[in-house]
Amino acid sequence: MAWKELSVSVTHEFVEPISYLFTRYGKGLSTQVDGKGRVLLKTYLSSASRQRMAHIEVGVKLVASIADMEEMQIRDLPEDEDWQNAWKSHFKILRIGKHIVIKPTWLELDPKPDDIVIELDPGIAFGTGYHPTTDTCLQAMEQHITPGMTVLDLGTGSGILTLAAAKLGATNVTALDIDSQAVSAARRNFRRCGITKLVKLGQGSVPHPTARDGEFDLAVANISARGVADRCPFILKALKPGAWFIASGLLDTQKDEVATAVEPLGFTLVSEWPQEEWVTLLYKAPDTPPDPAP
Repeated sequence: MAWKELSVSVTHEFVEPISYLFTRYGKGLSTQVDGKGRVLLKTYLSSASRQRMAHIEVGVKLVASIADMEEMQIRDLPEDEDWQNAWKSHFKILRIGKHIVIKPTWLELDPKPDDIVIELDPGIAFGTGYHPTTDTCLQAMEQHITPGMTVLDLGTGSGILTLAAAKLGATNVTALDIDSQAVSAARRNFRRCGITKLVKLGQGSVPHPTARDGEFDLAVANISARGVADRCPFILKALKPGAWFIASGLLDTQKDEVATAVEPLGFTLVSEWPQEEWVTLLYKAPDTPPDPAP
């Protein structure tokens, strides 16, 4: 069977929508740094998959209408080229923060005694540690999660932040995502890593039946500035007084937009983790519970 390689270079802001298109309609996904502030995304399709190709082409054109991106390149693969493993060659073992290690499932690792190893299949869903917001969320979590905590992971994607929370000692994690494919991908990763008993996984956002009021010591929302602004009142209700809130998926230019929504609720900005044009913000919830809704 003949195969094609599809590739497109985008700014970090548009990695997520193109990744979604490629993972939904293509076979495999690779991400490579493509110069400052850009990422090269690749996927593969059989030449007979005309309907899937059409879906990708329409989606890419829609994104291109509002994004700074190059034209998608389509390359016919030689019959002897193994597309199923070609995309994996772009991934490597990542070390983040002091002790976190992201290990693709097919790579070998000789861990150090204090390594916190998170084994993940990066081709499954968005959220691999390769994006600046995921990297900085992991740094913030490493510094603020302590054993026995309850954690809310809003916009779980591949489940990487839930996996990290469990590895860092959280004993109860609620993971939510609005995308059914992300939920399925996260479930597979949780099973592979043996943490399903620690996790309540659901589709949707807050408010949600699995995220009770006043339940969490820490919430992490690696979603978007608009998502953080829209959901922050419900995130506050889910947090214990004085709990931590890690807000990410934000461009540096969007800090004021988030502050305008979050700070009137009583959240206090404690720390920032800037990386490239992105930033992750750490807020502390007020020490008194929010007033109940009328």
